[in-house]
Amino acid sequence: MADVDVSGLSPEEQLKSLVRAEYDKLDAQSDFFGWQLRLHDAGDYYVIFVRVEKSAERVFVEMLECDDYPQQAPRATFIDPELFESADETTKPDGAFYPRGQYMVIDRGPFPVMCIKGHRDYYGGWHDGWTNPPAHDHSLCQHVVNVRNALLDIWS
Repeated sequence: MADVDVSGLSPEEQLKSLVRAEYDKLDAQSDFFGWQLRLHDAGDYYVIFVRVEKSAERVFVEMLECDDYPQQAPRATFIDPELFESADETTKPDGAFYPRGQYMVIDRGPFPVMCIKGHRDYYGGWHDGWTNPPAHDHSLCQHVVNVRNALLDIWS
């Protein structure tokens, strides 16, 4: 993230430019990792939607709200995959579309929580490691890679 020049930008533009740089890295890897992405501009921040197809019957869409990235990790939730094309910052998470399995904690709130670095609930009194800027293994881009791998390899 250090290679993004944010001088002369408003605080909101600075944050958005850093998220955009992470999104561009994800987009460049789309063919390799087989995910679909969509970037939504919510005004002061971006929301990234990541669609991962585990099978024809099981598709996941992670919604990453980057309202204070990199000052804090993005909020990560899962939404109905049918909403991928139309979802925005007001789209509500839906427990029916969360993955299940190892490293998913089901008793930490209204929705399951992923025990994977790089999202807000992971750090909220649960784990350490978030820094501004985040270390590579805590970055937005690495979080998406880790979630994709978990979706394909260990979650149902």
